[in-house]
Amino acid sequence: MLEIRKFKKEDLEGTKTIVKEAFYRAGKDEKFNEWNFVDEIQLDKNYIEELCLIAKNDEEYLGYNILTKGSIGDQEGLILGPIAVKPSHQKKGIGKKLVAVALEKAQALGYPWVVLVGGDYYLQVGFESAKKYGVEIAPNAPGNNFVKIAFLNEMESIQPGIIKFADTFYSESGELL
Repeated sequence: MLEIRKFKKEDLEGTKTIVKEAFYRAGKDEKFNEWNFVDEIQLDKNYIEELCLIAKNDEEYLGYNILTKGSIGDQEGLILGPIAVKPSHQKKGIGKKLVAVALEKAQALGYPWVVLVGGDYYLQVGFESAKKYGVEIAPNAPGNNFVKIAFLNEMESIQPGIIKFADTFYSESGELL
């Protein structure tokens, strides 16, 4: 039976394994990547323990996602990602369930919005294009077309601005994960 719960320290290695399975590509930076992020984000001032989730089926790790504090201009909210589902279990609704639980918890904690950088998949789980609101990664960044936003607590708009992610999302050279 699928269980979605808060990440615990003892989940670290199992979680890093599924995140690596989901994100590894030949040539990927072995230090600055999504699977090392799982460990490093816990030390970031923007880490919110209640919003770091895993999906398990008995003893098997199947999925992971995290919401961290972020901002758009001077407006505070949350950033979703990374989200990973074990490749052998993708397209079975695990990612949708992880996102739904994360958004429900974020709403209960009173956060006004959640942004992410991802494809159109996220349109089916409550997100919309952030482009029409002027929300960007950086001016003229190619990834701006992939920024999505979900409004929580009846908020329906946001001031245009640049997304500021948790520090762990940036490499030493300032590159975004």
